[in-house]
Amino acid sequence: MKQTQLAVAVGHAHSSEDTRVGKARGAKPVAMLTVIAGGMTAGAANAAITVPPEILEVFVDLATAFGTLMAAGAVLFGVIRGGVALFKLAGRLFSAAGA
Repeated sequence: MKQTQLAVAVGHAHSSEDTRVGKARGAKPVAMLTVIAGGMTAGAANAAITVPPEILEVFVDLATAFGTLMAAGAVLFGVIRGGVALFKLAGRLFSAAGA
C-alpha cells in the first residue's frame, strides 16, 4: 500500500470517532499522573531543604532595595506626568485667553 493510500485509510478508520480539537486518548490520566508525581516529588524535596538565615537576610535586603527603587520610580513618574499635565493645562488656558 502506498503512503498516501495508507494515510487515507487511517483517516477513514478514525472518522467515525469523536474528532474534536484537543480530544486525546489517555491524555487526561497521564496528565493527572504527571501532576501528582510532580507534587509528590516537590513535597519530598521541600521537606529536605533548609534555607540558612543569612540567605534569607540577603533576599529581604534585596526585596527592600527593590521596593525602594520602585517607590522612587513611581514618585519620579508622578512628578514627570504631573509636570506634563500642568504644561498642557497652561497651554490650553493661554490659548483660550488668546495669548
